[in-house]
Amino acid sequence: MSIEQLQIRGFRSVRDLTLPLQQLNVVSGPNGCGKSNLYKAVRLLHEAACGQLALALAEEGGIQKAMWAGGLRQGDRRHDAKRLSLAVQMDDMDYQLEVGFPEPLATSLFNLDPLVKEEHLWMSGHQRRPSACIMQRKNQTAFLHNIDGERIAYPAVLHPEESLFGQLGEPHRYPELSQLRERLRQWRFYHEFAVWPGSPIRAPQIGVRAPVLAHDGSNLAAAWATIVERGHHELLFEVVGEAFPDSEFHVDVQNGRFQMLMSRKGILRPLESAEFSDGTLRFLCLVVALLSPRPPQFMALNEPENSLHEDLLPALARLIAEASQFSQLWITSHSPKLATLIRQHTALNHIELEQIEGETRVVGEAWV
Repeated sequence: MSIEQLQIRGFRSVRDLTLPLQQLNVVSGPNGCGKSNLYKAVRLLHEAACGQLALALAEEGGIQKAMWAGGLRQGDRRHDAKRLSLAVQMDDMDYQLEVGFPEPLATSLFNLDPLVKEEHLWMSGHQRRPSACIMQRKNQTAFLHNIDGERIAYPAVLHPEESLFGQLGEPHRYPELSQLRERLRQWRFYHEFAVWPGSPIRAPQIGVRAPVLAHDGSNLAAAWATIVERGHHELLFEVVGEAFPDSEFHVDVQNGRFQMLMSRKGILRPLESAEFSDGTLRFLCLVVALLSPRPPQFMALNEPENSLHEDLLPALARLIAEASQFSQLWITSHSPKLATLIRQHTALNHIELEQIEGETRVVGEAWV
């Protein structure tokens, strides 16, 4: 059920890119080439499945700011110039979402909301034949195949600003659609950990078992303790010991509140998480995210090497290689060294990007 291919059209600096993916994918390139735009485009598929498409695009400044701003190029259709298209092909399903500008309405204040133009879901996604299409949406009307294999009209008017995934009622009646929705919802994305002074990660937090690290790392102590309690701590301690050879980390619990502590050679008292460096906290978050007792099918890390000293990169590379045995990984990175270190442990798909006349391209691809 891994992703075999991604297609992104009309999103920010991405005019039209088709990317074959493997189990471990590293996306690199200079500043401003569009690495983060690819990461955000993939995350939009996740947000659409969670019913948060409009909110995610609002964070980009609204649909108008998220759209490709360049002109038409050779081979472009005018139909595509005003649409953002995201497609994901897996071994068993092929999904495509097309979003456009809303109709200007004098009575509405929400003119930055997106307008979902089309959605399609095909089975056995290598060929988009009409007979393989089990969901077809155009504007606010959709036709789906139900549990009996019958093609029926969806019995509700859809909200124009959200994917059908975010509005699907009675999911048991549409098993394939429900299965894909849950698959997309379970993707994980780690972009920015909350390491600033006064953030939750630096203060004691009420602890509950946490097999999944929160997207901002706020439940770090509980997630660390969960790994240790479930008996998956050998590699955890080994990697952290390699990264910080003179230090030991553990979780302190006071009145049900969990906090990370660090004991360091030469220092007479344990250091609390509020005293950790940003890089130390970020590295601990990456360790816990990548060693999750409940690994996702797909995980994306955006520039994991940020704030890390280069001495920590070998341990990070080993972690990434280890995690790729259980999850398909998307790693956006500025560091050529990180990709080289990962290759010492496992094979990877290295996607190198450049920007030509404002357009994000894969290095070496033909350009017109």
